[in-house]
Amino acid sequence: MMVKSARPRPADDQWELLSSHGFSEGFAGTWLEGDDVEAVARQLRADLSSRLDCDLQAALTWYDPLSIGEEVVWVGEHAPGWLHIIGLQGPGVVPTPLSEGGRRLFFLEYNFEGVQGLSYWRDGLGRGQHGCDANLGGELEDVFAEHEVSPTRGGSKQEEMNDYLLLLGRVTGRFIDQDWFTGQRALFRIPEGAWKW
Repeated sequence: MMVKSARPRPADDQWELLSSHGFSEGFAGTWLEGDDVEAVARQLRADLSSRLDCDLQAALTWYDPLSIGEEVVWVGEHAPGWLHIIGLQGPGVVPTPLSEGGRRLFFLEYNFEGVQGLSYWRDGLGRGQHGCDANLGGELEDVFAEHEVSPTRGGSKQEEMNDYLLLLGRVTGRFIDQDWFTGQRALFRIPEGAWKW
C-alpha cells in the first residue's frame, strides 16, 4: 500500500499558471536564498539606475526569451528568506556569485527546445542537476528525497515542470499562485558584456 505524502501541494497547476501568464515561449527562473534585492542587483552587475518597480504585466514589456545582448531581470521577494529572479531577456543569470557565502540557489529553465532542467547551486558551486541530458545527482538528489518529490522520467513537459515547481514550493515555503504574478518587484537592466572577462 502506497502512503501519500502529507507535504503541501499547490492549489493550482504550476505549469499552467506560468504558461497562461505569458511564459509560453520560455521561462528562466532563479530562486535564491536572501532578502536584499539591491545586493543581488549589484552581484548581477545590473545598472542600479535602471531600477523600475513594477508588476509582471509591466515587466513583460521586456519579455524576449530568444534575445542576446543586454539582459533584463525582474527581482523580488518570493517568500520570507527567498528571492525570485525572472530573466526576461538576454543570456540568463550567472549563478556562481549569487550562491556564494552558503546561499542556496535553484535555476529552472525551459525554452523552444523543451525543459532544460533544474540545477542546484550552493557556495558558488553546482551541486546537482536534473533534466535534459543531466542525471539526478549530487546534493540535488538529497533535496528531492528530503522534500518527498520523485521527478517524472520520460513524461511530458508539463509533468516535468510541475515536479520541479513542486520541489521549489516545498523548499521555499511558497508555490506560485495568482498573487505571485501581481506582486511588485524590481526590474533591472544588465548591460551587454557585463559578464565578459
